[in-house]
Amino acid sequence: MEYFALAAMAAQLVVLAGLYLLGRRHVRGGHGPEPLPAACPRVAVIVPVTGDEPGMRQAVASIVDQDYPDCLFVFVTADADDPAVAMIEAVAGHDPRVMRVVAGTATRCGQKNHNILAGIRAAHTAELFVFCDSSHVADRHFVANLAAPIIRGDAPMTSGFHKIVPEDDATGTIGMANTCMALHLMQPVRAITQPWGGAMAISRPAFERFGLRELWGQNIVDDFSMGPHLRRFGFAAWPVAAACLSTPLRAVSLGRWDTWLTRQLLYLKFCLPLDWLVSILAVFVLSAPPALSLGLLAGWLAGWTGGGAALAAVVHLAAFLGFGLVFRTLCPRPVGVLPWLRGFAATFAMLAWCFGRTFTTNTMGWRGIAYKVGWGGVVRAVIRKG
Repeated sequence: MEYFALAAMAAQLVVLAGLYLLGRRHVRGGHGPEPLPAACPRVAVIVPVTGDEPGMRQAVASIVDQDYPDCLFVFVTADADDPAVAMIEAVAGHDPRVMRVVAGTATRCGQKNHNILAGIRAAHTAELFVFCDSSHVADRHFVANLAAPIIRGDAPMTSGFHKIVPEDDATGTIGMANTCMALHLMQPVRAITQPWGGAMAISRPAFERFGLRELWGQNIVDDFSMGPHLRRFGFAAWPVAAACLSTPLRAVSLGRWDTWLTRQLLYLKFCLPLDWLVSILAVFVLSAPPALSLGLLAGWLAGWTGGGAALAAVVHLAAFLGFGLVFRTLCPRPVGVLPWLRGFAATFAMLAWCFGRTFTTNTMGWRGIAYKVGWGGVVRAVIRKG
């Protein structure tokens, strides 16, 4: 049993080291802005949006303030009376580049997918589509950075990501930042690269060739569904380090973090069920070693384990916290050592907890809508409250 624990502890440290070494340059922005060709086709920036929550006005204003020369900004709501409609009008005013689209109620797919497809139908003059969320702040080069590799012919589809900017030291806030950072570090690893729906772009011919209209029209989510689908074409989205959004967060409760991470893991279960099963081992390797180390120390104090195992446990815990400090250097805002390490350690416990929750349900809840989901993320039923 001791040897098993020691092997798991060593494996965790190897995984953390590999994650940092493979992804740190990408998280830091890569080689900077993407060079934009002289000829720039029309781009439609499609943003599904609902509500008027704190931070959304800043995000929408940043999305519209792009330096790409020919942009159409399509904001899509499900209903004409959604509070987002007034918010967009207040932020964008009468900007002729801004289009507002009402998608109606989704019945066969996730509401976000339904909104995106409505935006694509409205953007009939665009040659390239950029998709982003309404809750992240973009710099002025965001659209250009996503579009440039497609225009140059490097790839038919690109993907960026986002960094959480913690504005307080709450454990939930720091934990969300660590969780997002881990996903960000995995983006440049081509074997597991997944497009992220909050920042991705695709040419119109590729959109049609890959059959994304049909895929999204029956699926729970846009990005997770694309990973296995694109593999059938022998293709993965091109990761663009410079296309990185900022997500300021504060006062994130443990419950909010729990809900968000469980939803991400449910997308994995629904859309990539075989990968979800394989992830059982990955979650164990990442989450169990700190508990195993503490168990070995407790066993030594009780006289059940030897001094060598206890020493290995101390070394592991020191190295584990050391990696926490290394990952802290990638955070876009300085955070105190103790709050950061507390959130870093909590991330592994939360991962195990949320992953365990995915075994108990085949229903996804999001913004007052519940979806019953089948194999491959196909929506079987949409259940609306009231």
